[in-house]
Amino acid sequence: MKTIIIYTSKYGCTEKAAYLLKNQLDDETEVVNLMHAKEPTLERYETVILGGSIYFGKIQKQMTEFTSKYQNELANKRVGLFICAGAKGEQAIQELKSSFPEKLYNQSITKEVFGDEIYEEKMTALDRVVLRVVKGKNKSVNGLSKETIERFALALKKR
Repeated sequence: MKTIIIYTSKYGCTEKAAYLLKNQLDDETEVVNLMHAKEPTLERYETVILGGSIYFGKIQKQMTEFTSKYQNELANKRVGLFICAGAKGEQAIQELKSSFPEKLYNQSITKEVFGDEIYEEKMTALDRVVLRVVKGKNKSVNGLSKETIERFALALKKR
């Protein structure tokens, strides 16, 4: 059973999450960052995991474009969805739901919010200022949930 994790990551949090997830799965799992690689063909994969980070309440446009373009093909796959986001509770769930087409969200085997990590040293000056103003955060945090990533992987393995 071939699996691919397709993600978008600007500063590295979602990339870290994707590789933590890959380590929970088998050796047949490939990982692709849509922001730096060409779109993969999906025909040889049974399971497709899609993930991205949230900026200003939205997932990156590369993921939105990918899911729109391949929605019909994804309908015939085992799908898992995740986001990396600092929001908690109902807001996090709403961000997850709004990040992917409704049909894809509803068909997915598992979907989770993995938390977030902020790497200020990688951010542009403008993004650091916006982060401080909007979020009130002014230092790097370690908020990825390894337990949630493990739960996500187990849900994929069970089905």
